[in-house]
Amino acid sequence: MLRRRRPEGEAGEAPEGRPASTPTSRVAATANAAALSPAAAFALLAAARLISAALNIIHDCDETYNYLEPLHFVLYGSGMQTWEYGAQFALRAYIYLLLHAVPAAPALLLGTGRGKLVAFFLIKAALGLASAATEAWLYRAIAQRYRPALAHCFLLFLCVASGMFASSTSMLPSSFTMYALTAAAAGMLEGSPYRVIAAAAIGVVWGWCVAGFAFLPYALWVLAAAPLFRAVGVLLLCLLGTLGPLALVDRHFYGCWTASLWNFIQYNVVGGGDSALYGVEGPAYYLRNGLNNFQLLLPLALALPLLAAAAGGDALRGGKGGGAKARSGGGGVLRLLLCVSPLYVWLGAITALPHKEERFLYVAYPLVCLAAAASCTALWSLGRRLLGALLPQRASAPLAWAGAALLLASTCLLALSRSAALVVNYGAPMRIYTRLPEVAGHGPLVPVCTGAEWYRFPSAFHLPGERYRLQFINSGFTGLLPRQFDASQGGTRAAPRQFNDRNREEPDNYWPSAANCSYVVTLRDRASGSLIDELGDLAAWEEVAALPFLDAAHSPALTRAFYIPGLSPAKNRQMDYVLLRRKGAQ
Repeated sequence: MLRRRRPEGEAGEAPEGRPASTPTSRVAATANAAALSPAAAFALLAAARLISAALNIIHDCDETYNYLEPLHFVLYGSGMQTWEYGAQFALRAYIYLLLHAVPAAPALLLGTGRGKLVAFFLIKAALGLASAATEAWLYRAIAQRYRPALAHCFLLFLCVASGMFASSTSMLPSSFTMYALTAAAAGMLEGSPYRVIAAAAIGVVWGWCVAGFAFLPYALWVLAAAPLFRAVGVLLLCLLGTLGPLALVDRHFYGCWTASLWNFIQYNVVGGGDSALYGVEGPAYYLRNGLNNFQLLLPLALALPLLAAAAGGDALRGGKGGGAKARSGGGGVLRLLLCVSPLYVWLGAITALPHKEERFLYVAYPLVCLAAAASCTALWSLGRRLLGALLPQRASAPLAWAGAALLLASTCLLALSRSAALVVNYGAPMRIYTRLPEVAGHGPLVPVCTGAEWYRFPSAFHLPGERYRLQFINSGFTGLLPRQFDASQGGTRAAPRQFNDRNREEPDNYWPSAANCSYVVTLRDRASGSLIDELGDLAAWEEVAALPFLDAAHSPALTRAFYIPGLSPAKNRQMDYVLLRRKGAQ
């Protein structure tokens, strides 16, 4: 009996000399396809970071009062000053602020109304693009040395991780040093010790000097990879190029020769001060915060040494579709472990400190994504091997790919849900101050007061006009609050007597009373209508705007930590973040 010949591409037996094409093989081919070009990777990362720049909240009041507010004073002549910027203490370096003044400069042409908000978003966009650039560099280094599936997984985690959403556009030295550590990791993988030295010097001197501990594994690698005298020479040149401008800029702003970097080290490291005054946390603090910000990625990242040992080197080393170094076996599990080792070193170092803050871990966030991506690749290899020993190839391969797809999908959904929860639940402070009417021209200053919610004030960039001034009403807080920079006392060169380095409350830093405020931002309980702050006669105030804000204490843990459409709005309890105007005030 004659049979019809099957054309090429039709299901069934394959043409002679070619393997059959199955759904499983097509999925495998997609996962092992050649890595994206650095430009394409940067484009994806830039898109994710610009979304963060537009939507991200202020996660830490340190970003507002120690960086955004002094920068606002440098640009516009007003802003809050913390004790660290008092000339008698001089713990903060102004060169860090000037780096961020550059992208904000074009907005100065728009004036002091809504143009200040444009300046804020220009700063955030610049931070996001800087983060994307260093991440794309590390992605390129990974793609050149390792299996394309590892590079793809790393890029996916960078784009969706809620920890990266939060940290990449925060104006904090820990984020700045995160960019530097990411660049150093790329330089190490590419075998460029002098790039590692330059990145470390910039990150430590202009960013956060305490994070020098995170660079220690790379320092050891540099000692083994480069001639000692040449490495020391490059290091000295980098230190000269960073310390020199830092000292000159501080001389200009503080009005005297001072070593802000040393002042900071002396207070926080050597023992001249006591950072524990600002709170202490237990040893599980960073694990809890890491799970909040990375969900499944954190345990995967911490398990990498064990998973890499179990899976063997071939699970991560480059294969078909990888770069030249990958095909020649130039990757290596040990080199990858060295690349991510700052994560473990830094996590151990900051866990040992009694004073802990979520932003401290930002430094190693991209390495969490890299270690988790490597663990996923190792798990996939182990799964295929185990299932292959138990089941026929036709059954084991689809199961392995289904497991990998389920893990990646779960990771992405959790990450996006967490980022959405942060914006939806806690985004009101970023918007409420922009509801103030714009005031322009000369005239009396307009006090905008806040009490218990002082630490959620986003920045003076959100006050639409040059005459608004933030003031604090007494709300029971017993620590040291900032106060307005005073140009009549020298501005950045002033040494206000109302500052101390022991976090002692200073009554002079409070506004006399709520009755002297033109506007107040506070929280209101929806059920009772009561305010969190004491404002006196409520009939003297009228509502300008009210936005929903999560009542975390009375909302379930799951639906407040993750935004679940339909369920979170139904289960969570909301309060009102309100802007009130005193009747008769300007």
